[in-house]
Amino acid sequence: MKISNIDAHFHQLFQPKTPANKLDEKTALSTNRPTPTDEQIRDWLQSPEIKQWLNKQMMGITNTLKIEMVNTITKNILDKPDKDCRVQYSGAAIRVDVLRWQLWASYKLPYASGIKALDCPYTLQKHLEESTREQSTTNKHASHID
Repeated sequence: MKISNIDAHFHQLFQPKTPANKLDEKTALSTNRPTPTDEQIRDWLQSPEIKQWLNKQMMGITNTLKIEMVNTITKNILDKPDKDCRVQYSGAAIRVDVLRWQLWASYKLPYASGIKALDCPYTLQKHLEESTREQSTTNKHASHID
């Protein structure tokens, strides 16, 4: 007598879901990763949006030091654009993930034992999209001037 029509693979339904395989994710990101020019990288990292975001982060270091850290990152990434770069000072760190072209900052929380780590929402991709939009607007204005 058959008690149930349950599939023989029923046990698989209750196995914990694992996050995407890190190697597969890295391979996919590497394959689709943009290869920006030195000028695009420099413009992005030295953009007002990056400076404003860093200035808002309570990292326990001066804004001038944050900018110096970004300048060091810029130099290092231009030398080795396929390698992530991180600069650390005291309890603060700033890093660029070159697979996602995203700036990241971490710092010790004052009066706490934790660390805060944040991704900057202004990625290289957003920077390039805004630059393209600005260029097309400039070109439209220039064509009206003729």
